[in-house]
Amino acid sequence: MLALVQTAVHEAVTALPARPADDTAAAAAVAAANRAGLTRLLPPTQAAAIHAAYQAALAKLPDGPAKAAGVAAGEQAAARVLAWRADDGAATPERYRPHAAPGAYVPTAGVAAAQWPQRQPWLMTGAAQFRPGPPPALTSAQWARDFNEVKALGARASRQRTPEQTEAARFWEYSLPPVYHGVLRAVAQGPGRSLAQNARFFAAAGQAMDDALIAVFDAKYHFGFWRPVTAIRNGDQDGHPGTEAEAGWVPLIDNPLHPEYPSAHSVLAGALSALVRAEVGAGEMPELSTTSPSAPGVTRRWRTPEAFAQEVSDARIWEGVHFRQATEVGLAMGRQVGALAAARVARPPSPEQLVRDEPAVPAALAPRGPHRLVERLAARGVQVYECRADGWAFVGPQAELLDARGAPDGRHYEGPHWEAADGSRIVGTVQARSEAPRADAIPWLLLSARSVGGDGRFAAVTQVLRVNTEGGNAPRRACDAGSAGATERVPYTADYLLYAS
Repeated sequence: MLALVQTAVHEAVTALPARPADDTAAAAAVAAANRAGLTRLLPPTQAAAIHAAYQAALAKLPDGPAKAAGVAAGEQAAARVLAWRADDGAATPERYRPHAAPGAYVPTAGVAAAQWPQRQPWLMTGAAQFRPGPPPALTSAQWARDFNEVKALGARASRQRTPEQTEAARFWEYSLPPVYHGVLRAVAQGPGRSLAQNARFFAAAGQAMDDALIAVFDAKYHFGFWRPVTAIRNGDQDGHPGTEAEAGWVPLIDNPLHPEYPSAHSVLAGALSALVRAEVGAGEMPELSTTSPSAPGVTRRWRTPEAFAQEVSDARIWEGVHFRQATEVGLAMGRQVGALAAARVARPPSPEQLVRDEPAVPAALAPRGPHRLVERLAARGVQVYECRADGWAFVGPQAELLDARGAPDGRHYEGPHWEAADGSRIVGTVQARSEAPRADAIPWLLLSARSVGGDGRFAAVTQVLRVNTEGGNAPRRACDAGSAGATERVPYTADYLLYAS
């Protein structure tokens, strides 16, 4: 929900003409995007509270055309983002099956987010893009080290865990997004920050956290590794002479209801620490701090985002719910997701970067005849495939076209068609193709184009070059008789360079 709403806020603000940071239209857009998104996403019992907060925000703004324009931009952005993400897989039926021999009892508590690996990410090419290697082998020295560390420090009755470690462990027992947002606000409330900067920053954070959870649950359910409480009570059965069983061992906090490896808390902390580091850059890092519902009255503080992320990871060991390797791998995964968000959302390309000279392309893709580059657009969406008798068949793209500021500026769909916001439209025919530099990406293409719409920006376009592709390849899962007619929407991004004769 946070990713959806904060992305709507960001798109609402960037859709407005550039104005001062305290502009009435932008402030109204923020309020309206929040109201429209939250009203759709939260239960009806929350509607009155949402409406009251919305009215309080608007009451601070002078009435007039700017306020009305901001409200319209916010409502339109929320509708656009919710429609874009309507089929992101969050409602996919759960497929998880407990591991058990027939007739053998297993704990019957429901597992968490088992369908998350099937969701469509915001930024990653797929849930497994950053899937790590396996957890340590049970015969390794690393396994014995991790086993004995959490056994000693993570036990509810531990005598080796210090009071400071116990306080941090209790603090980070809470794992929902509010515990992280204090860290983000420390950056957002810094001097000289604009509303547009913060809208983009919070959108990047929401998307990064959502993708981080998609990535970590993909890995968790792929490896299905046991929690310390199971491992320590069965330490005499793992085949390692350096691990000893302890009957009745329990962790400091209750176990999360999903597999151990990697640590989800660590993935989230790693993603936000990378994003904060990229956002502040070479500037002075503000003091980072936050509070937690699981430690009332306590505020924890850090001088660097790296120190914040390391404490989160260490706390999961002190709580007795994770091994060291799971936290280290989680941090590394999170940093990759955070870096992706920093590059793709938090700092979008400048107009000068987007409308630059043509990129170096294979000779076969060079535009034909006399030509000039008239526009460059980024695409964000999916490539749709259908399972047919002879395998996965390409149906067409469904993507949003983004202008130099990263604001929506048209759409790309089956045909292939490119349609500008002004209604002008072209249809393309493939002239040449070249494999993308990335193995996981759809090919680069040169297409001839002709106008099939009215006058406007695209009416004079005669050639289209598709480059810088990421994702979009046909699904890897089997396409058999039982799947006939099924469709898959594979996320992709690309740049489209539009040429006129």
